[in-house]
Amino acid sequence: MSEHTKKTMETRTVDGVEALVNTDPGEIFIDLPASNPRYIRVQEGDRIQEGDTGTRTTAEMAGPLLTHWVIESITEETVTGRDTETNETREWDREQLIQRLGTGGLSAELTTFDRVSVTEIEEWGGRHSPEGTEEEKPYVVVVTYGNNGGKFTQLYAATETDDWDSLEVVQQDSHIEEFSDELRKRLDDAVREALEAEQRFH
Repeated sequence: MSEHTKKTMETRTVDGVEALVNTDPGEIFIDLPASNPRYIRVQEGDRIQEGDTGTRTTAEMAGPLLTHWVIESITEETVTGRDTETNETREWDREQLIQRLGTGGLSAELTTFDRVSVTEIEEWGGRHSPEGTEEEKPYVVVVTYGNNGGKFTQLYAATETDDWDSLEVVQQDSHIEEFSDELRKRLDDAVREALEAEQRFH
């Protein structure tokens, strides 16, 4: 992937599995394996917090007992963050922070969607369009990967026969409905670009 050509990546063990981790200053990037594909990306200026977004609800993650930090610097050896409540700074060993991000001890704030997977299917929920008939209308499953390790699934259905321009969302993860307007726009823009790229092959 092009991401890896721009980064210095090394293989590390994160939460008992092999992952690719960048070693460049200014950013932490953890690329977890294909068996459960996800990525975690933290850049200077981003926020991290205690807790695991994968196992806690949005309300739990917003609780007052979970500390939030703004990342001020990322070097090859250390990461410095500023507590958003007290303004006190904290320094982590970079490798230890990578491990905590990978295991869910800390979570990145969701800000970007750098990867999108698009899969066309013929059947969903018992509905089926026989191949080669005029009624054939594609269903498209889109999985969008966020920089916090999250995966967000949407099902699109075409309203016109074999027409990707007519794709509309018919089902989506409930988490997406909780996104702010800005975050939803970022997701929609990432999905639109991926659908446009995939459509060129159909």
